[in-house]
Amino acid sequence: MVVTVNPHPPNHPDSPAPGTLPPCTNAIRLWTPVDGRWVSHFSLREFANAQGLCIVHPCLLESLERTRADLARRYGVEVLLVITDATRTEEDNRRLAERLGWSDQGGLVARNSRHLARWGGIAVDLKARLRGGAPVPPDTLAEVCRKHFDYVRAGYPDGHVHADNRYRVAAWQPPELPSRAPENLPA
Repeated sequence: MVVTVNPHPPNHPDSPAPGTLPPCTNAIRLWTPVDGRWVSHFSLREFANAQGLCIVHPCLLESLERTRADLARRYGVEVLLVITDATRTEEDNRRLAERLGWSDQGGLVARNSRHLARWGGIAVDLKARLRGGAPVPPDTLAEVCRKHFDYVRAGYPDGHVHADNRYRVAAWQPPELPSRAPENLPA
């Protein structure tokens, strides 16, 4: 899924200020089938960069939903996954590297980051918290992510976990779509 939610080029007078989401960005819910049920705990804007570019591969969404469900079972309460970074342009990646450094020079940003739009929306940085606000420890989040993603890295200073489906995306097959709306969708 590729969606550009900002209808204006960056230098247009109606374009949002750098670092802000465009006013037309909305909370389009993203649905995916998991174990025979359609579920939705994420919205499109969670995956957008500051200019409103969103690319979300369906296998990424399924991995996130499975991670969220496993954490909820583990803790016995609802768990919120907070996407801290997803879609990036080359310019976004360069700006981040100016702050955090390139990984091939001892920093934290990969030049060929799986967050880049050219990879098709297969990567996220995320944190998790329990209903009520208590954070899920990054090591616990990483452990559960490893069950559902191809590559997971933790240990970042801000406590986020990176997860991506760099191998799974090649073998991913779209699910069979129902002939009518699923029963569990809200009216």
